[in-house]
Amino acid sequence: MNVQFFERKPFNGQISIEKLFSVIRSQLNDFGVQTNSFKNPYALKGMLKSFWYFYKNQGDINHITGDIHWVALVLNPKRTVLTIHDLVGLQYLKGIRKKIYYYLWIYWPIRRLKYITVISEKTKKEIVELLPWAAQKIVVIPNCLTIPFSKDFKKNNNSISKFLIIGTRANKNVDRAIQALKGIKGVLNIVGEITPEQKVFLETNNIDYDIHVNVNETKLIEFYKESDILLFPSFYEGFGLPIIEAQAYQCAVITSNISPMKEVAGEGAILVNPYQINEITEAIVKLQNDTVFKEELIKKGLMNVKNYEPKAIAILYLNLYQKILQENDFN
Repeated sequence: MNVQFFERKPFNGQISIEKLFSVIRSQLNDFGVQTNSFKNPYALKGMLKSFWYFYKNQGDINHITGDIHWVALVLNPKRTVLTIHDLVGLQYLKGIRKKIYYYLWIYWPIRRLKYITVISEKTKKEIVELLPWAAQKIVVIPNCLTIPFSKDFKKNNNSISKFLIIGTRANKNVDRAIQALKGIKGVLNIVGEITPEQKVFLETNNIDYDIHVNVNETKLIEFYKESDILLFPSFYEGFGLPIIEAQAYQCAVITSNISPMKEVAGEGAILVNPYQINEITEAIVKLQNDTVFKEELIKKGLMNVKNYEPKAIAILYLNLYQKILQENDFN
């Protein structure tokens, strides 16, 4: 079996999709699957060149790993898998750009292909609400843990609480996360850039904080190791990988009581209404004051991580690839 992975052109240091599928590819290689990765060498304006590049590099199975959904328009529809991570463009784009996104990233690729995977039930629900006929094409295969971790890792006890925020885009709900820390003793690390208004709030309210931009994997792991609580009350996610990353490193998680966060977290997180600052604050105080509760939550988080280990997720993709081969009678 030869599987060609077709990936977007890397930009602005955003490598989450590439990182995810590099881990999955490694697992598939261990299963004896031959894989190759082809990154789009052209910018979006070079779409026609991209079409030819991917068309001529097709294999037994083609897997579009995300973001460049429109590549599906020139690939063999019976042996191409498209992974859709979210429909965030419909949330934030407007006018003609939103229409282009709808047709090139959603409608035409899904209409043309036979096999679609999504990373959460939430993303599947969003697609089916738009395109009810697509339901039978969609398979839910969640993301896997992409950072290495040791099951023997022992967490150090901090004398003062260390809080962590991963990501600062609008959907991450950073405003309410930092407002929830008003009057609470602790140190906050934020991975990502913040607005001038957020900086003023932090400093006016004497919240001890540090900003970290362009963080590499090693540094990210250190943050998880050192932190006591992950604040992840996001409004919108396709999946929410920081939840299981934090759980793997025994960091207590506070996240939103909406999909997909509540499913991804399992029983290993405190779920809050992301619009209610007081709920986030109450969750923080609970974790600071109730050591037994916090330890139990962390144990449940570690149990939850087992559902997202790379080998388990790679097997789900392997099963799909084998199904495609059988249905198309490839040798």
